[in-house]
Amino acid sequence: MKKALVFTGTLIGSLLASHAASAASHTVQKGDTLWGISKKYNTTVDRLKQQNNLSSDLIFPGQVLQVNGQSGSGQAASHTYTVQLGDTLSGIAKKFGTTVEALVKLNPSITNPDFIRDGQVLKVTGGQENTNTYTVRPAATAVNGQYIAQKGDTLSEIANKFQTTVDRLLSLNPQIMNPNMIRVGQAIKVTGGTTAVRTEQQGSTAQQTKPAAKPAASESSASLADKIIKIGEKYLGARYLYGADPSRTDVFDCSSFTMRVFSEAGISLPRTSSAQAQAGKAVSFNQLQKGDLVFFDTDSNGTINHVGIYAGNGQMINATVSLGVTYSSLTSSYWKTRFVKAVRVLN
Repeated sequence: MKKALVFTGTLIGSLLASHAASAASHTVQKGDTLWGISKKYNTTVDRLKQQNNLSSDLIFPGQVLQVNGQSGSGQAASHTYTVQLGDTLSGIAKKFGTTVEALVKLNPSITNPDFIRDGQVLKVTGGQENTNTYTVRPAATAVNGQYIAQKGDTLSEIANKFQTTVDRLLSLNPQIMNPNMIRVGQAIKVTGGTTAVRTEQQGSTAQQTKPAAKPAASESSASLADKIIKIGEKYLGARYLYGADPSRTDVFDCSSFTMRVFSEAGISLPRTSSAQAQAGKAVSFNQLQKGDLVFFDTDSNGTINHVGIYAGNGQMINATVSLGVTYSSLTSSYWKTRFVKAVRVLN
């Protein structure tokens, strides 16, 4: 009887020791991150790195980490979400009653919101900025015909400040190879064949420039479609903001962008992409012409949720989550497989 009791006690002790060991360590699974593990075990990333002599945040499946903390899996489940096959960031945002922009802010590891991977752990709750507020920078001034790029500037914003166009700035600054990338402190020529005007901006008077008027013949020869593309190019580089107010030109979502561009050409469009898809005459992919609206289902749920403007040569100009207003290729595997329809609203 005594031997049996000793054996039983030894067995219980072994089980308890095994449980304690499992509670003090974690075997890395596919999709795990140090941040996700730290939340699960109520610790911090820095503590995990110190405990496991890690010099970076890189971990791999099967790796055993010392965690020395009590499991908080219930809490982790309410704050994180593991991406499943077929998930999209907009679909996850809807599932948790948030926005794509909020998820991107909570997960700085996301470099392209249009691409997330199966098994990726995302933070889905936390502090969120009021997306209806934004910072107004001081009025722009040019010295000797040049403007020095400030933090947060885009080429389209600079064009707006000096009442010119992105194309005009590119012609004045051949050193700019990518209009979506300018650096802080870069000297950008903003005058040349222009006339100076005084305009009121944000309650203060700023010295700006206005392009010289084009000959009437040049204006009349431009087609409405070309005019629309030119208007859209003014906003290249503008940031993406889901639900952006259509009156704003510093930020856009996909349909506020198309609505704004067409309104400047004297054409009224509905506010949402699904409503815009009902306007005009439907055309096939092979019949696309400049100025046509092209529509997509990026969530693969049978609902149109994105719109762009066809610009010719297989390209569209559109407002994307990751790059803001930019050119995209309709022949890329991403957009081609998500194309739904196109409509023509120009006569």
